[in-house]
Parts: sequence; C-alpha cells; structure tokens
Amino acid sequence: MPDAVVTRHLERLLSPQLAEDFRRGVVPDKAAATHGTLERLPEVLRQPPLASFVALSRVYRGPVAFGRGLRFPQVFDASANAANLRQLGLTVYLRDIAPYAAGAHAFLRELEAELGIAQGSARLTAFSSPHDDGVACHYDAEEVISVQMEGSKTFYVAPMDEIPQPYGSQFGPGMAASEDMYAQTREAFPDASRATFDAIRMTPGSVLFLPRGTWHRTEATEDSYSISIVLRPPSLLETLQQQLQGLLLQQPAWRTPLYGSRLEHGGSVSAHETAAQLLAALPDSLKRLSASDLMPHSIDERVASIDQTSRFRRIPTSRAQTMPLSRIAMTLTVSAWDRDWVTRTTLGTDAPVLLEPVIGWLAANESEFNLKDVEREFPSHRSADLRQLLGLLVHAQYLRFLDFPAA
Repeated sequence: MPDAVVTRHLERLLSPQLAEDFRRGVVPDKAAATHGTLERLPEVLRQPPLASFVALSRVYRGPVAFGRGLRFPQVFDASANAANLRQLGLTVYLRDIAPYAAGAHAFLRELEAELGIAQGSARLTAFSSPHDDGVACHYDAEEVISVQMEGSKTFYVAPMDEIPQPYGSQFGPGMAASEDMYAQTREAFPDASRATFDAIRMTPGSVLFLPRGTWHRTEATEDSYSISIVLRPPSLLETLQQQLQGLLLQQPAWRTPLYGSRLEHGGSVSAHETAAQLLAALPDSLKRLSASDLMPHSIDERVASIDQTSRFRRIPTSRAQTMPLSRIAMTLTVSAWDRDWVTRTTLGTDAPVLLEPVIGWLAANESEFNLKDVEREFPSHRSADLRQLLGLLVHAQYLRFLDFPAA
C-alpha cells in the first residue's frame, strides 16, 4: 500500500510511535492517548453525518443499545431514535455506523490493510453519554481506537493482568462470565478492584488506543459523543478451528454420531476405541496444515494467488448462461442465491466465445477440481485466461474456492 495512504490514516489517528509499531506488526500493549484538533483526523470521520451525535441519529437506522453505565453495567436494545434516548439521560451505543457514512467501508478496508489484518476485522461504532453518565468498568476482548467528537469525558484505564490476550466477550464487575473464561484462567477471575487506574481526559480531537484486556470506564463531564474503531482480527485458535474442521469433515469417521458413548451402554467400548484410533491418527492430519493455512486471506487475495493446485467446487444453486454476440464474443451472465435464497445476478460481462466450452464443462462438473484439471481438459487455452475465468466465477459466487487442505 502506498505510504500516502498509511500516513493519511494511522498517523492521523495515532502518535507517530504507535503508527510505527503497528507498521512493524507490534501491537502496543498499553493504553495511549493522542490529543489534537478534529481537523487532523481522517476525512471520513469529519463528514457531516458523523460530525455530531444529533446528525448521526438522523441517518442511523441500525441497532441501538442503551443503559445507565455509571449505575449498572446492563444494556438494553431499543428501536427508538438514539438522540431522544440520550435526552432521557441514557448512554447510547450504536453498533455499526459504517453503512451511514460515505466512504466508511473503504476507510475500514484501507485501515485493515495498513494494520495487516483480515478484511472485515474492523468496524465503526459510536457512543454518546449525557453529562452525568458514562460506561461501566469492563475490558474488551478486542482493540479499540476511541475518537472524541463532541463534548468531554474522562477515561479511567488500567491493565488487566489475570488473562493475557483475552478471548471471547467483554467482562467487568456485575457482568456474567462467558464460558470461554473458564479455560483462560485457573485462579481468580479478573478483578478490577485490584487495579490502579489512570485518568485520561478526552476532548474533541482526542484519540485513545485501548489494547484488548484493558480495564476502562468513562465519565462524561459534559454531553459526550465519540466514534470507536473496533479491531477484532481472527485469532490463531479461530483459523485453526476453521481449517481443522474442513480437514476432518472429509473423513466419515469424524462425522459419525456418538451412539453408545455412555459408559453403561454396550457400545461404549467400541465408541472409545474408535475415538482413540482417530486421536492417534490426528497428528498425521495436522501435518496437512501449514502456517500459511492459518493466515486469513480475503477472496481477492485468494483469487490473486490461484495456481495449478487451487481447488474449486461449483455451487449447485448458481447458474451461468452464455449468449453469442459475434464469432469471437459472447455475453456471460451468472445468477446466484443471496442469504435470503433470492436469486440475484452476480455477473454480467462480455467474454471470448472460445471460453464457452469451459463454461459448459464447469456446469457439468459436480466434483472438486483444480486449475491443472481445467488445463488438462483445454490444452489449447492459455493458462492465464483460465485462471482469470475461475477468479471471475469465484467473485460471482458460481464457484467456491476451497480454502481448506485436501485430506
């Protein structure tokens, strides 16, 4: 990514040292604030719909949560106007404001590229508290960059020492412990009463970086509005689980239901023997995985790296149609189901007519295949053209790129 883009985002949000740390792949482990004017912030954060909480409330149509953070930590969901809730003396949380700000999604994708994290790892949220309220003490299992937009508030921050790199959901006094926490700590659960807090006053233009696992609470000294850039890249645990599941699902023995698993049942011995055999063979399966398999890649990145071993399957509910335009050209149209099972046109383009037999072969193929298989079927076609076609059909949701290793 060009240096101009790096400077425009990271260094406009954070101190030069923090920005440099992120560029080197080092995530700062302490809360750090940078103070300045609103004018120094990235342009996307200074546009009219985000300039004030009232303006944002006029356009925002997403989920709204509210509470009285300084009195108790619970929050509730509502469909009311966010500005009206704040006028009632409530702290309001908007879970996803990116759809309501021009260029916000592009900004997040650029920031993800600067940070070297997977696409979709960053989101934009907003908080607003009246002058006598704030957010209850807790820590998050994700990094947060808080940008003060209106009014002032004080962050009280402290490191949480009991669980390095916490996984799962937020936790704090008066909150329920998630199931994940039992595996992450064998002694006392995190206790904010043992921490020593520092006060950081935020005014318009102030930016605070909070590493995951940082205790924090806020108190608004006047009506306050801030935007949070929340960073939640997948962990190695999550990518391992994804890859291992794809690998083991290819083996019928791992898919077999556990009938006879109870100790008093007649099939117990057989069930335990089967499990023992599968566990003994598990290291061989794990050898199929590489460190590269555990690195998250976007569809764009996977398509750009298509080689002869890249594997695909046709999505059975998608359709590809061709229509000749001339002796050398045709139209290629792809339709696919969306999440609501509604058929949408996902591709409409002109293509060389010599690719029509390839489309026909793909339509008739119900099995897994790779680029080498396609090259073998069509030896007179250029490999670059076949690679480009497969990438186009992946983007159009006609082909599924198989991103787990073959068993």
